[in-house]
Amino acid sequence: MTSPDLAARRSVADRLEALVGALDDSWRAALAIDADFLAAYIDLAEVPVRQGRLTAVERALISLGVTAAVTTLDHAGMRTALVQAKAAGATRDQALEAVHLVSVLGVHTLVTGYPEIARVAEQHGQRLVPESVLSAEQERIKQAFSAQRGYWSPLNEMLVRVDPAMFEAYTAFSSQPWVHGSLSPKLRELIYVAIDLSPAHLFTAGVGPHIENALRYGATLGELVETLEVTALCGIASVRAAAPLILELFGDGAD
Repeated sequence: MTSPDLAARRSVADRLEALVGALDDSWRAALAIDADFLAAYIDLAEVPVRQGRLTAVERALISLGVTAAVTTLDHAGMRTALVQAKAAGATRDQALEAVHLVSVLGVHTLVTGYPEIARVAEQHGQRLVPESVLSAEQERIKQAFSAQRGYWSPLNEMLVRVDPAMFEAYTAFSSQPWVHGSLSPKLRELIYVAIDLSPAHLFTAGVGPHIENALRYGATLGELVETLEVTALCGIASVRAAAPLILELFGDGAD
């Protein structure tokens, strides 16, 4: 006869597998050491699934973007997101495009760092950003970005003023998914919102234009809220990373 504890654990395992698509060693270890905690996580993670404001493919690709972003790099989370995306019908190219989209995150070093250089330089009587109107070259680069990405922001204005050559190269790099990809503009912007507001980044200074763009491309407030709810689930990475080590060093606590 199966013990109540074992039956309960199997029930949680079945629910978890239905949610994430496949159980790897990190999920199994987390189940072994505290199935009750995993049950509470499943209850949390099922909320966006149950409400269904985003499609299963959209949720999976947003999760992939968050876990693949350089600020997170959660390898186990990436695998789970890819399993979910494939099961939901996403293609290889769509998964790759999500990763390409989040690869632009490095530019936040510039948009955060340039103002700090400018602030300190001004204290030393130097100016990083000229106050003059844009040059013909800078205006050309601005128009190219606006045409390819569909918006312009004060942060971009600083980038093109400080180093036009760098910003022109960034324009071409960041526009690759927009020129060659197949995801909807709305989903691209939701992925940007997710990585900007992931707990490892919280780039509130730059997320506003992406929220505006998402709305302009047809996103509902519910879809924006659900994007953040999917993003917030990335905290389970702490348990998945630690559980195998706890299991190895302390056992499952059954004794």
